[in-house]
Amino acid sequence: MQHGARLRAEHYRDMAAQFRSMAEIEPLGSVRRYLHRLAAQYDDAATDLEMPRASDQGEARAALG
Repeated sequence: MQHGARLRAEHYRDMAAQFRSMAEIEPLGSVRRYLHRLAAQYDDAATDLEMPRASDQGEARAALG
């Protein structure tokens, strides 16, 4: 994974944690559910960044010979 992608993934995980913390203290159920959905979306985005793409794997194999 490239350094920039790693930093973005880390940032997205931090944002997800913040949304979860906000959801824990939110009294309105609809807003609490929305915050949980946002957290899940940020987690998904981080996971997408962390997963190697097929083209990246091919380049790594080609570099190895």
